[in-house]
Amino acid sequence: MIGILFIYWIWKAFADLAEEYGKNKWLYFFIGIGSYYGGTIISGFILGICLALLGDPGAVDENALNVGWNLFFMLCGGLSCYGIYRLLEYKGEKERELLKEDSIDNIGINNENQG
Repeated sequence: MIGILFIYWIWKAFADLAEEYGKNKWLYFFIGIGSYYGGTIISGFILGICLALLGDPGAVDENALNVGWNLFFMLCGGLSCYGIYRLLEYKGEKERELLKEDSIDNIGINNENQG
């Protein structure tokens, strides 16, 4: 049930971001979902490799269904999703600034800083 709430929150945040910068909502939604699940999968692989290297390989099976680890994976997925969100937000701001600088009102105006 909490997974469905996460998907809704990710969809809402990334859809609002896409609307703010005039981008495709569905593309941003899939980027957000991919970053969340990618973060959880990568953190799971890293944990599995660390447990296999530091202990016996059976430790991976014992800890696979632990609720604490699942919360840790959800946190890692949320952090990776937030990082991608901030990256897309920064990219959108940069594109907005470039469009503002290159607007049609600035054609033919000599910029004092360039010369």
